Amino acid sequence: MDILQDMWDIVMSVFTTDSISLIIMLLVVVAAGMILGEFGRIIQVTVGALAIYGLLRLGYTLSQGAEPGSLPSTAWGGLKMMTVGELVVYFIAFAIVITIVHVIRNTV
Repeated sequence: MDILQDMWDIVMSVFTTDSISLIIMLLVVVAAGMILGEFGRIIQVTVGALAIYGLLRLGYTLSQGAEPGSLPSTAWGGLKMMTVGELVVYFIAFAIVITIVHVIRNTV
């Protein structure tokens, strides 16, 4: 049961961030789901969506007044601090939502 609690804690830490991050995340996965052509490309589209999400987060940080010179080292340090569990949760969550948007788009 400790493993399930650890997994739940990781999921909650990923999705209880600030509301701007959640909005950016939602916009990216909806757009990725809309452009997903065939379902066999879900892995490539998910990786691309994660990269775009990271870049948009950096852009948002810059728009809030962060110093551009220190941003690459700060972003790299943040990425190094991220656990594998967090990366897996992001990847699975993005893939699930992209798939849902893709299925809804194809049925409508």
